[in-house]
Amino acid sequence: MAPSCKGRATYHHGDLAAALVRVTLEIVDEVGVRGFSVAEAARRTRVSPGAPYRHFADRDALLAAAALEVSRRLRALYLEAVATVESPQERLATMAGSVVRAAARFRGGYELLYAPGVRTAHPDVVTAKREFVDLLLPSAFEVVSEEHGAAVALLEALQALARGYATLLLDGVFGDPDEVAEDVAARATRSARALVAGSSVTSADD
Repeated sequence: MAPSCKGRATYHHGDLAAALVRVTLEIVDEVGVRGFSVAEAARRTRVSPGAPYRHFADRDALLAAAALEVSRRLRALYLEAVATVESPQERLATMAGSVVRAAARFRGGYELLYAPGVRTAHPDVVTAKREFVDLLLPSAFEVVSEEHGAAVALLEALQALARGYATLLLDGVFGDPDEVAEDVAARATRSARALVAGSSVTSADD
């Protein structure tokens, strides 16, 4: 079984907010965003039904906090993967594999990043996702010779590619996600590498 966002359902005094985020990810992993309830999160953390609202204004605010945690984990996963990568082309390609691995590892938590209510109603989540893209911009500029429009277009294409592979993985198109995650991550990286190479050639021709 692949690692997930599951954490301990109990909390130490003063750490209720963090415990609620952990169990929120656990619940979303099990029943999806629509099946999530604050009441269930409270039950699993062994607090009163009203206690979560001392830290989060409403259900969406708690889901947004959980999405932010997944975004931080995705960022850390990518930074670890590119720590020794020098080529800008390879740094960009590595992003696709990192996204697929994040989807396999975090499952429902990864899908939470794209949940309509969370994505559109909470600017912090939008900002966190933009900051992740900003990590890639310097490499994109190197690949397409400092052309802003071309760099943005390349990143959009890479995000679409990575998201597509991640979604197909979670949908079981390639087989059991636990068994094929690494293979799909490698496929995504190869496809991204080809996409980046094509952008480099196009930029050079221009």
